[in-house]
Amino acid sequence: MKIAIFYVEERPTLFLFKEAAKKLGIDARLCHFSDFKISVDKFSVRAEAGGFAIDKYDLIFVREIRDYYREFRLLLQFCMEKKIPMLDTALLQIKGSSKIDGMMRYAFNKLPVPKTVFSNNPADIKSIIKNLSLPLVAKENRGRQGKQVYLIKNEKELRKFLSKEKAFNRTLDTPTFLFQQFIPAKSDVRVLVLGNRVLGAIQRQSARDGEFRHNVALGGIATQIKVTPEMRRIAIKAAKVEKFEFAGVDLIQHKDTGEFYILEVNRSPEFEGFMSATGIDVPYEVMKFAKEFISTQTI
Repeated sequence: MKIAIFYVEERPTLFLFKEAAKKLGIDARLCHFSDFKISVDKFSVRAEAGGFAIDKYDLIFVREIRDYYREFRLLLQFCMEKKIPMLDTALLQIKGSSKIDGMMRYAFNKLPVPKTVFSNNPADIKSIIKNLSLPLVAKENRGRQGKQVYLIKNEKELRKFLSKEKAFNRTLDTPTFLFQQFIPAKSDVRVLVLGNRVLGAIQRQSARDGEFRHNVALGGIATQIKVTPEMRRIAIKAAKVEKFEFAGVDLIQHKDTGEFYILEVNRSPEFEGFMSATGIDVPYEVMKFAKEFISTQTI
């Protein structure tokens, strides 16, 4: 059994997947998108990566895409034509992948999200404040790991932020931002979902005074917590809505009302902090799932 693991940035967790696959008798190859090749000759198309023709792999596991969207689309087209299974099945569909796309899908499916405003009109500043009140949170629409997330305390800060970030400039390389209701909380929660089950959950809390972001990638402290029925319900349903087999569902609980809200659903979550806090061997669980997934999937 052969699996190609496509990636963009080399991280230690990639090699954990490879080691876990080996324990399960799987030949997993790490394939950077820059090494992906396509050749077309008369009536035939050949694609290769990791030393193998793509159609010799039993599964394509895509960890990251980022700046290699063109290469990914070619890989996707080839896999669909050759009926090669791909994780996640969401990759086989054309849908928006930004934060606001996700917020819309969750709301349409009756999942709780913070009040959110997305606008490309700079004249909407008053409307943003009226709808969300202050303080509010600004997020880069395609940001990750808690980066490019800002707490804005007053109208002056909002005007300065918009002027500095040029959030309303309509160019391909300029970030766009969404604005969200600030949920007061001392921590947030990450729930890892694999298939239709929850692997576990961690609570993430900032180690720095005044830091409202709790991401482990930004120095947050992770501790294992018990998964409540409500956390389980929201996390599993959110992963199903996205059609993510492996997902990190980030939740925040309002410190006064106790209500949970979805912050984000990550298709390719990092899990080092989760593993350290819980002791769960995530790569092994994912590769075991992948082995079962291969035998059940058809495109």
